[in-house]
Amino acid sequence: MISLGLENPLKPRRKTILFTIMGIVCLVFGGCGGGWPQARLDTFLGQQTETGRFAVAEWPEAPVHAGLWVINDTGAPGSAPELSETAFAGLTEHARQQLLHAVPIKIRVVRSPDPGVSPPSFAAVLHWGQDQRVDYIVLTILSSTEIEVPERFPWRGSTLGAIARGLQFGYRAENLALAELALVDVRTGHVLARVEGNAWASLDRLDPSIESNEYPVVRRNLEDPPIYPEKEADAHDVMRAVAAGDAIDQAVLHWKEAWR
Repeated sequence: MISLGLENPLKPRRKTILFTIMGIVCLVFGGCGGGWPQARLDTFLGQQTETGRFAVAEWPEAPVHAGLWVINDTGAPGSAPELSETAFAGLTEHARQQLLHAVPIKIRVVRSPDPGVSPPSFAAVLHWGQDQRVDYIVLTILSSTEIEVPERFPWRGSTLGAIARGLQFGYRAENLALAELALVDVRTGHVLARVEGNAWASLDRLDPSIESNEYPVVRRNLEDPPIYPEKEADAHDVMRAVAAGDAIDQAVLHWKEAWR
């Protein structure tokens, strides 16, 4: 039980001023991160004839039987922390399912490095494809940046009249995700097609954390309903997974449009 009667009346005011200053510094000077992630695909592919970030050199005859290799890249400056093992496994399956239903690519085998393991070289990816006896590999790289700033939230969430019931200190985080997909010919190492997708998700959480039906909450846009993580400790991971999943959807949509 927290006793409000003994609290120094100057502390809330000081905390408000501190949160406001921190928020301005983060947003104006970018000291807390932010900005769309750097494209990472070229760091794995090396020099390629086609350097555009949206490019189709040629489509093989459908259906294409391929392997899927998914990488959660955190090597660029300002990258968000890596996804949890559970979230990464779910996104790998999500990518497989999206490709299966959108384009004539049949994923025969799936490979995703264990969390915390250094990303493989492009030569290692090609060697894996040869071992699996697939002619093509869909190389998928997930990366993101993240910013988190102090904020104050309505005690009862976004319901009508919530602000009148008081505000609670907390933090708002935003994750900007990038999904890059490349169709690679295993025999030659050439990239036949490459696309990318961007997406974002935000997280509102209280500080200190208290039991609430409204927080933490993850949002992606006005059309989709909010997501309420079951555990406070999982909230950031849920936000990152939501943004990455939407980025995959957009990339696959671009791939579908190009294949037509």
